Amino acid sequence: MTSTHLKGSLYRTVATAAFIAATASVTSSAVFAQSITIGSEGAIPPLDPHRVSGTVALRVIDAIYEPLVREDLSEATGTAPEIIPALAEDFSISDDGLTYRFQIREGVTFHDGSELSAEAVQANFDRLMDRESSFFDERASGNLAFITNWIDYTEVDADGSFVMVLKQPFSGMTRLLTDRRMSIISPAAMDANPGDQLGFAPAGTGPFMLDEFEQGQSVSLQRNEGYWGGMPGLEAIEFRPISDPSAMAFAMITDQIDVIPSASAEQVAQLSREDNLEVQYTDPANSYFIRLNTRADYTDNVEFRQALNYAVNREAIGALFGGQASPLGSPVPIANEVRAGSESYITEYRYNLERAQELLAESGVSLPVTLNMLSPNSGPGFGLATQLMTLVQQDLAAIGVNLQVQYMEFSALLSATRAGLADDVHGDYNGWTTGADAGYWLERMFGGNHQPPNGVNRGWYQNAQVDDLFTQGRAAVVPEEILATYAEASGLIAEDAPWIFLYQDRLPRVIRSSISGIEPAGSVYFNYANITLD
Repeated sequence: MTSTHLKGSLYRTVATAAFIAATASVTSSAVFAQSITIGSEGAIPPLDPHRVSGTVALRVIDAIYEPLVREDLSEATGTAPEIIPALAEDFSISDDGLTYRFQIREGVTFHDGSELSAEAVQANFDRLMDRESSFFDERASGNLAFITNWIDYTEVDADGSFVMVLKQPFSGMTRLLTDRRMSIISPAAMDANPGDQLGFAPAGTGPFMLDEFEQGQSVSLQRNEGYWGGMPGLEAIEFRPISDPSAMAFAMITDQIDVIPSASAEQVAQLSREDNLEVQYTDPANSYFIRLNTRADYTDNVEFRQALNYAVNREAIGALFGGQASPLGSPVPIANEVRAGSESYITEYRYNLERAQELLAESGVSLPVTLNMLSPNSGPGFGLATQLMTLVQQDLAAIGVNLQVQYMEFSALLSATRAGLADDVHGDYNGWTTGADAGYWLERMFGGNHQPPNGVNRGWYQNAQVDDLFTQGRAAVVPEEILATYAEASGLIAEDAPWIFLYQDRLPRVIRSSISGIEPAGSVYFNYANITLD
């Protein structure tokens, strides 16, 4: 007991210095009786939903803006959350799967006082799709092309509904529209704040509106008194960037912040001992993996790739993360809508050194070999990257495969891999959360038509049979047929082993016990309008 106390005291001493350094220049907004402060693991960029990416920004945007449809985050279901109306109070899809008709909610106003209408929604799509429009934004258009490329045209119907017509049936469109980057912005704000200016003058319809934005410091929001969904329970929310994990934990202990929306294993281990804090496991769909270059020597061999998957001890990885990660030996994460159906097609990879050696013999690859890998050394979700890669190095060394790992900042890794893995790079350690609950996510990750520059299939994987199944799944209208087709594709992907499948982050949150209304639904987001303080 004594040694634990001393360890905690040392932790608090070190963290105090880090926290003071991290927050020395923060200017807090006015103190509200019903307010909370949410820790952010990185600096918050300009709040333009159509331009941003990454959950750091999108968590803030989720409080200010709303899309046409969204997930039901009112309860934990263990599967992909149900899609429910948001700014569209109702919507329908034609029998041929091409025409989507949205009835726009009446009586809703943007934070700048202008009215929500089908015309306002059309202006947002013009910003993304119509180069002749005064609203068009090149960066926004490129950022959301993976969604808008499916759309033939949009229009406002005579009955006041908003109509979207697709180029071809695409079963994943409705879930893609829940992406926070598809949120609806006030056209008046877009007109008054062109280009970069809009990110500093956000005007949405959400339960909270901007009060103060000190870029790189903090974002303060105040309650939208006229919110169409009812009066939000909180008066104000502050998002405070604290990049150092120890400083973030100390901020929770000392009541400086009230929520860590994505806690690390170390933070959970420290904060779970605090009586006034609750650790909540959301288990949203996500996947962490080593993406293999299917064009490079050695990793272009399917038996060799399968051997790598059998050689990795995922239980040891789970132990490294202190139970905050679930072993994942397949391409389909838990809470993806395809998961249940995929289980009849997939035998998950599990640690089996004997089977790995058999496959290496079948591969014809002469051992030993050296593989060149890229890995982040830090960044959201990658705090234990170096330790994880050390484990993988040890596992693969046991079968005669040596990993040469080049570590870099996460942003540098993205830049290095954006155009696809180079021929002399065998793989990169990475992870993906956004959209991972949808069947279509599998196509984005593994579809031949999503190789760079058209997508993020950066390991150059391609299987014609898989691509045919993706085409069938996209064109299907009956939900059961859609999911069954994607599930069949997942079995072929697992067999081809284009990634070393590693684990799924349970993405725990730490919440002050006095806070209610944040439910453990399978999402990185929560419903800000429902949050209250006891």
